[in-house]
Formats: sequence, C-alpha cells, structure tokens
Amino acid sequence: MSKTPSSKPKTSKPKASKPKVSDELRLARLVEDVIDKGANTAEEINRAILDLPVTVLENLGLDDTASHVKKVQDSTIGAIYTLIRDINHKVADLATDLLAQKRPQKK
Repeated sequence: MSKTPSSKPKTSKPKASKPKVSDELRLARLVEDVIDKGANTAEEINRAILDLPVTVLENLGLDDTASHVKKVQDSTIGAIYTLIRDINHKVADLATDLLAQKRPQKK
C-alpha cells in the first residue's frame, strides 16, 4: 500500500505589504515609457532616411565623403535623441516627485 502525503491545512500568512503605487505614478511611468519608445522609433526612422544620401555618395565613388557624412549624421542624431530621452527621464522623475508630494500622508 502506498502512502499519499497528507494534505496540510493551508494557513494564510500575511504577505509583506508593498507600498501601493498610485495610479498617477503608474501613469507617469507609462507616459515616460511611451515617449522613450517613440523616441527610439523616431531615431531609427531618421537614421534610415539619412542613410540614403550616404548610399548615393558611395555609389558615386565618394567613399571618403560618405564616411564623413555618416559620422556627422550618427553623432548628430545620437546627440539629439539622447537629449530627448534624458529630458523625458528628468520630466518623469519630476512628475513622480510632485505626485508623491500630492499624496495624503498616512498617520
């Protein structure tokens, strides 16, 4: 005869309470994520569009010029979208701080 383990009665342990994140704070982070994804997409599109003139220069045999143009475009586009993402994160942090101050304090 095989023995089956006896089922133990389930006891409900109190779960460690996590601080609740308000809907406003979740919304602030959601907006930040959407803007980041939009900036990433826009950067990819800009890079794809600006590859065309580089390709034309290469096809004309102007490889050195194409290489120089590509470096300038990469650094410019990179700087612009890095700045957009940095500003987005700072605005999100500011919004989070302001919303946290707005919440009623528990006694």
